[in-house]
Amino acid sequence: MGDNVIDYVIKKDDNKLYIAENNFYNILDSTFQKYVNKLLLSRLNNLSALEKSTKKLFGYKNKIPLFISRENLLLCIISYRMNVSVYLNYFAISKYETIDDKLIINFYSGHCYKCESSYAFLSQIKKAQKMMDLLFK
Repeated sequence: MGDNVIDYVIKKDDNKLYIAENNFYNILDSTFQKYVNKLLLSRLNNLSALEKSTKKLFGYKNKIPLFISRENLLLCIISYRMNVSVYLNYFAISKYETIDDKLIINFYSGHCYKCESSYAFLSQIKKAQKMMDLLFK
């Protein structure tokens, strides 16, 4: 049975999570850690262990992409340790393009996201591709 497909998870300064998932937009009064730990529980894993093992396996020092499942690989644009954070699902992205110096990311669901940091996004795409090369060869 497949997982829910997440487009993105955004934590705003009201400390709530804004989640685009399965063509719905949900607002949760939860921390990012609790949300991800709930997703990972069925795999007998948690966020801390996932970050530690990903760092060790791939040599990443910061902004670790989070491989949740075959449907969800969360790219860290702004870390959950910050007041505002942004995670985009690599597998949900249909295309991205630069328009007027802004990066516009389109998702298969029809959602769009305007990314302020194209460098962080492109860096995460490279990390995700490296992960996919190893995990799905």
